[in-house]
Amino acid sequence: MCTYHTHTSDLYIGGSAENIVLFILKHPKMAKLSLFLQTMHVFIFLLAHPNRGVRLYPVLQEGNNSLQQDMVYSLAKRKLPSLKSNSLEAKFSGQGNNSSGVLYYATHDLWGGPDASYYGLHVTTDVYSHELKRGQLTRSGIWVGHSGDGRKSRYNGVSVGWHIAPEKYGDSHPHLFTYWTRDGYESTGCYNMDCPGFIAASGATVTPGARINPSSKVTLRVLKDDQSGHWWVYYGFNGVPTAVGYYPQSLFTYMAKKANQFSFGGFVFAERALPTPPLGSGVLPGGKGRAASFTDLRLIEWDGRSSPIMKDLPTVISNNKCYSITPIVNSGCFYGGPGGCV
Repeated sequence: MCTYHTHTSDLYIGGSAENIVLFILKHPKMAKLSLFLQTMHVFIFLLAHPNRGVRLYPVLQEGNNSLQQDMVYSLAKRKLPSLKSNSLEAKFSGQGNNSSGVLYYATHDLWGGPDASYYGLHVTTDVYSHELKRGQLTRSGIWVGHSGDGRKSRYNGVSVGWHIAPEKYGDSHPHLFTYWTRDGYESTGCYNMDCPGFIAASGATVTPGARINPSSKVTLRVLKDDQSGHWWVYYGFNGVPTAVGYYPQSLFTYMAKKANQFSFGGFVFAERALPTPPLGSGVLPGGKGRAASFTDLRLIEWDGRSSPIMKDLPTVISNNKCYSITPIVNSGCFYGGPGGCV
């Protein structure tokens, strides 16, 4: 059993699974929001690959119900606006040739409720290299968001991490990425600096989209600055993270004040004719070899101070025989999978 604590002014759900179920039954609108936020991971990921009638299978194994499945499929079928910064974004909007693909994911997710207040997330994670083809993608990172009033078009979010995306970069190397939206990815947002939004920090040693070395550890941090209100991105290569840049407060609606949801984990995608690629190191947690890890998981307070995440959080796993993520122990967990799922 898990108990989740937020700030003293936040929503608190504690105790047994039965208590949580009773809470959801008494608050049906919150239950719908929770389902939406779990499936938002899928929507975020679909922006990283052609959204052209994508077929998602298998369906969610945890929290599986018809409403959640309907939301996943509706997000997959939604036509996205063209971002025109490169050919990949054109395919997001359905302008490319029709195709279908498979999507797998393994994440930890916490939706704190409409009154929750989160101001950032910090994590150290491993980076690996895999030889991928066009039509394949693997991605690991963190997400900070706000559900708004519950409508998908009101979702605000920022994501940061590393991914291997041959269609975007023309290579099979890991790259640092950022992404943002203020309307559930309907008409705003883009990767890196592909559209106006992200502002690079003066003297930053790395920019979003930069190639990063595999077989290393990177520290990622997204936080809301108490003075400016901007959402800053920090990155550290085998060391203390330094400022990369920020998303101005003015970009957002609900996240102009705070976030009420955060997540971390990974996704893989493959066009239907291709095998799904590895996630993380390519090793399932508990399998032969070393699985990828998230360590030093920390929630950031309004004043910039942070506290370790010691309690386990809910997971969303599409198929734990192919990709999985372990419970949180001592502010860390393992995740990944070998690929080749059908």
